[in-house]
Formats: sequence, C-alpha cells, structure tokens
Amino acid sequence: MNELLFFLLGMMLGGFVSLVLLCCLQINRIGKYEAEIRRLRHQNKRE
Repeated sequence: MNELLFFLLGMMLGGFVSLVLLCCLQINRIGKYEAEIRRLRHQNKRE
C-alpha cells in the first residue's frame, strides 16, 4: 500500500513539473513569434 502511495505521488509530482516546464517553453516560443511580428510591422511601416 505504501509503495502505491509513493508511486502515485511521484507520478503526480512528475506530471506537474513537466506541465510547468512545457508551459514555460510555450510562453517563450510565443514571445519569439510576437517579437518577429513587431519587427516585421516596424519594417513594413518604414517602406
């Protein structure tokens, strides 16, 4: 019974950590896309 509890706790904790990591990577990628859009808009206004 104790092993099952530790297994479930580890799975939940590992899932939470991986979810946070993936969300941070997604936010970083969105930030890069937004910076590229701003750069292209600025470039388009100069032309």
